[in-house]
Amino acid sequence: MRFIYNIYKQFAALERQHLRKDVRRGMTKVVIMYDSKSGNTEAMAKSIAEGAKAVSGVEVVLRKLGEPFSLRILDDADALILGSPAHYGHVTLEMRDFLARLRGAQEAGRLELRGKIGAAFGSYGWDGGVCIERLGIDLENLGIKVQSPVLAQVPPLPYSALKEKSLNECRNLGETIATKALKQ
Repeated sequence: MRFIYNIYKQFAALERQHLRKDVRRGMTKVVIMYDSKSGNTEAMAKSIAEGAKAVSGVEVVLRKLGEPFSLRILDDADALILGSPAHYGHVTLEMRDFLARLRGAQEAGRLELRGKIGAAFGSYGWDGGVCIERLGIDLENLGIKVQSPVLAQVPPLPYSALKEKSLNECRNLGETIATKALKQ
């Protein structure tokens, strides 16, 4: 019985993917979900969105955690990029809760993320960016093909603004992920 269920889930995922492309007439969708506390991760997310929008044929959806949205945008996505600031060596509680909900929705068959292109990004001050690497691992565990994470170190206060170099790296990441999603 389990075997039949697994085959059905695989078929349903393929059918959803086929319908998704037909409905959008070939438009590739990149979804960027982020959490931000001081504005640094939000600035990174907006820069990533700029880079992705520069690729012709790509639609970009940018959402901050806490804003209402349908899981459908994730199901319809060709690429998913998640970002969070480091908070005591971990992603924020909101991002951890979001990841748990994604796992639950995927396990229940309400969401299919396997095979999508993805990336992780975030800002940090003192933990060395380990939590952003863990965020990438969380994406891989959802079946997402993760590209290299972008890390932007934020100097200790009072100099906590991101440098333009970091924002350019974010734009490059957005463009790279959008291009790969378009070719997929």
